[in-house]
Amino acid sequence: MLIFKLGYRNLWRNRRRTMLTMSAIGVSTALVVLMFGIYDGMLWDMIETATDLYHGHVKITARGYLDERKMNLTMEEYGYSEQIRNDPGIKGIAGRIRGFALLSTGEEGSNQTQPAELFGIDPVEERTVTRLDSHVLEGSFISGPESKDILLGKGLAKRLEANVGDEIVAMGQGSDGSIAADIFYVSGIVETADPFRDTSLAIVGRKTLQNMLVLEGGIHEWAISLKKPIKAQEWAQAWQSQLSDVDVTPWNQFLPQMGQLVDIWDIFEYIFALIFYFAVILVAANTMYMAFFERMREFGIMGAVGMKLRKLSLMIVLEGLLMSGLAGIIGGAAGVLFSLYIYAHPVDLSAFFEPITYGDTAFQPRLRCYIEISNMVFPVVMITVLGVLVAIFPAMKLRRLRPVEVLREV
Repeated sequence: MLIFKLGYRNLWRNRRRTMLTMSAIGVSTALVVLMFGIYDGMLWDMIETATDLYHGHVKITARGYLDERKMNLTMEEYGYSEQIRNDPGIKGIAGRIRGFALLSTGEEGSNQTQPAELFGIDPVEERTVTRLDSHVLEGSFISGPESKDILLGKGLAKRLEANVGDEIVAMGQGSDGSIAADIFYVSGIVETADPFRDTSLAIVGRKTLQNMLVLEGGIHEWAISLKKPIKAQEWAQAWQSQLSDVDVTPWNQFLPQMGQLVDIWDIFEYIFALIFYFAVILVAANTMYMAFFERMREFGIMGAVGMKLRKLSLMIVLEGLLMSGLAGIIGGAAGVLFSLYIYAHPVDLSAFFEPITYGDTAFQPRLRCYIEISNMVFPVVMITVLGVLVAIFPAMKLRRLRPVEVLREV
């Protein structure tokens, strides 16, 4: 306790210098906490745009369906869903059908034709998994799984020159090789934040598409929304062990670009923190060495009267710990407060740039913080450890000093 008290008092012998150094450490810690939150906010914005808007967090499909996309690779419509619905970790589950067809609209001689992916859903189920219904630009969402409504992607509607209420003729091939054809009526136009998807997506009722493609009672995928999306991989692994005859795939696998981005995101964050702290730690090192050389006579006298040099070295290390630890905690607390504010009040940047498309998702034009314990704790621990490491060098030098030689020189 004596060494601890001496170390604490020594920090305030030159109050101005200590305060300046602690201010630099505290501000840098606050900025790192804030930037970690903003970076993760950008990442989770992208993940939520892809999963909550269209894909879902986990997909259950027949073996090999995600790789081959064969129309006949289906599951029973009322099989696994009843078992999975009882899982307390899910928010919703929706069955889907996918097929491809040529869509035509307009009068003969001036009609427009475009290839499209027909996406068959039950609108009631889909609302528990995605937010597609909230991104309808014109008109309304499809009314039911057996309706003749069709919801066109923004780009596809533009290419077809189709408006709400127009008649759309769809023609493709059924699962049995027969010609699949049906007539739909445009109920609305949707935008999914992915311009490439919007040029080919057409959403229709699931039952209607099943009848058209001769897939009665079949489902291509069950899309699942989880209460904790970050646990998607663990959830998928747990259910894969129970459902051995199907594929249970989390979002980071069926969205490989997003999975790769998440894998390297943390590395970039830590590299950023190291670069940012490097300049700050030079200031702390300068403070510690200046304090060390100013007190050479003091160290010599204390050593001459019997205090062991290892205790004096410990005191130097404690001074570094106290200075960096206190500044880190105060700065970390300030960073958390700023992060919580931006979490509750995202900064809208839509006036400066549009969403940036990447893979199956997009960077939203806003700043939003994602609150995570590691983002709050890591910067504080890191700056504290760096403060101790900086103090170790003068402490090691002190242990090699001889009190008599020090007093003779000064």
